[in-house]
Amino acid sequence: MILIGLLTLSLLGLLNPLPKAERLSTFLTGAGFLLSLFALFAPALLTDGLGLVFSPTHTLLSAVVCFISLAIQAYGLRHFGGHRSQREVFRYLMALTLSLVFFSAADHLLVMAAGLLVSNGLLARLIGFQLEWKAAAASARDALLHLGGGALILLAAAGLVCYTQGHWSLERLSLSVEATPWIPVIGGLVLLSALAQSAIWPFHRWLIASANAPTPVSAFMHAGLVNGGAVVLYKLYPVWSTLAWSATLLVVLGGLTAIAGTLWMLVQSDVKRTLTCSTMGQMGFMIMQCGMGLFPAAIAHMIWHGFFKASLFLSAGSTVKAARNKSLSLYGPKALPVFIFGLVMGGLGAFIFWMYTGATGGLGSTYVLLLLFCGITCAHAVMTIAEPSPTAGRLVLAAVLGLLGSMVYGLSVWAVESQLAHFTAPALNGLHLGIGLFFVLGWLLMIFRDYLPDPVGDGWITRIYVWALRSSQPLRNTLNVRRSTYRL
Repeated sequence: MILIGLLTLSLLGLLNPLPKAERLSTFLTGAGFLLSLFALFAPALLTDGLGLVFSPTHTLLSAVVCFISLAIQAYGLRHFGGHRSQREVFRYLMALTLSLVFFSAADHLLVMAAGLLVSNGLLARLIGFQLEWKAAAASARDALLHLGGGALILLAAAGLVCYTQGHWSLERLSLSVEATPWIPVIGGLVLLSALAQSAIWPFHRWLIASANAPTPVSAFMHAGLVNGGAVVLYKLYPVWSTLAWSATLLVVLGGLTAIAGTLWMLVQSDVKRTLTCSTMGQMGFMIMQCGMGLFPAAIAHMIWHGFFKASLFLSAGSTVKAARNKSLSLYGPKALPVFIFGLVMGGLGAFIFWMYTGATGGLGSTYVLLLLFCGITCAHAVMTIAEPSPTAGRLVLAAVLGLLGSMVYGLSVWAVESQLAHFTAPALNGLHLGIGLFFVLGWLLMIFRDYLPDPVGDGWITRIYVWALRSSQPLRNTLNVRRSTYRL
């Protein structure tokens, strides 16, 4: 509970006219992060109260929130330096940090739903922080409609849980769920809330329009709040998993979102919207993992994506440079050797990942898809590094980096799995196999697209490009169609 005290003290300092309160806020947030990190290795320090239960999992999530907040506040000291409303921005950021800790560590359903509602309201206010900018104000309204609505839906689900089960405790809910006619309704509300929170199609428009937010706000949103759908699904798994169709719905919508977000990312002309569409694709993949019962991988994916995407938003210059890089193209006679080398390294990477996470599920379960995705990612990374100049030294470097990445990812999934309740990956079915085949074919098509006959390659690629460009546009009132509309 010292963590809550530190964050509250930081917020109070920002509410009072203290000199250099922003720096004090950053320092106290850093102290909270170190305390959370230390508590992971000293569970005796963990205490409960205020509807919060600081289990190892909740403490890990709180540490991630504090670390991201620390990085964004440190960046904000320079980004908002000299701004007339710097103190007000930091108040919102600190309040957002505190509400997210309540959401992440809550065992009381009402506290969890209220924490998400407050967090989403604060985020919408920060997106439209420049109220005189009409496009940003429109983006804020759209975000508030989706995120606020999703949080209210979760609040309604919490109320129905209390009405049908007689308590608010998530821990008790994980032990037993009394079957009532209301369970399908509650499960459906939970799914709707999670889909809206993580911008899963068809609730994705607010995320695309959110590029109007200040850079630190975008970093906080993409690294933290948009990941909340996985937390909702994890904590309320005993409720929605009772619905026979729920897992299929998550896999289908998550897969569609992953594919659409990835395609949309490739056709954007500005960096922030490129990163936004990338987040949409990553959220789709994360929700798809939840639907396949792979919660350790989904939580690990959420954490790594948060760190990576925050760093991209906070290093805009590097992001611009990275956006200019061409995607992988394998030309000439060296294509086949590089491709075979990449496949071998991808297989080794999947094997290394399996060595650390084999307990997640058997080879007849959806865990196989996780191995497949890990292998594809490792192979693609190795080929991307090796392709420009496949010398012996570069091939060794590519192999080392690819296999090291597989090992680190496997270790992170294992570490998260050791703290979570045990989840059994469901058996493979036709839908899972179809998704795996689709991703493999899409990956191969991207690599060898230049070998397709011109009428086929050019025609289909042009049609996909036009569709992706048109369908990825945000609402018109969130765009700046004339320079004169951008007035601050």
